[in-house]
Amino acid sequence: MDIEKALLQEHSKNQALKIASYIGASQERFDELMKYFFHDDWRLNQRAAYAMNFTVERNPFLFKKHLKKAVLNLRTPKHDAVKRNTLRIFENFEIPEELLGTVVDISFDFLASPKEPIAVKYFSMGILFKEAKKEPDLFHEIKVLIDDQMPMGSPGFRNKGQKILNYIAKNTDIE
Repeated sequence: MDIEKALLQEHSKNQALKIASYIGASQERFDELMKYFFHDDWRLNQRAAYAMNFTVERNPFLFKKHLKKAVLNLRTPKHDAVKRNTLRIFENFEIPEELLGTVVDISFDFLASPKEPIAVKYFSMGILFKEAKKEPDLFHEIKVLIDDQMPMGSPGFRNKGQKILNYIAKNTDIE
């Protein structure tokens, strides 16, 4: 399979799954996909991000090689799909200590920004919650940001936000 041609052929879940199946557990094929994930063309970024997400769900070890570049890429992504899919991976990925501060800072920026799409905020909230369980000092700022956005949040955002707020209320002394 020519990954670039496959990415440009169509943008669909089915196509992303086909590409992910082709990549399988091959680091070489995954590295080629990541070339398009970091490419200057936003269409290639968007479509590679979707296929990347399905690939990493099945074979998370493939992503380790690209972790640092993916973190830095969150500062200047070409498409919201890059942010959304990278954050989705980070929500369930053990982030190395040397990159954790950067990921937490970026997640706070995304959650606080009124310009970010709801899915970016949703996954940022999940990353921050996961890390706050290890660093409880983060809970206060997370609570403030979630409380502030609950009234205009999507149903999914409000659901996840309420679960986090309930956890904070039960497990901390933050009011």
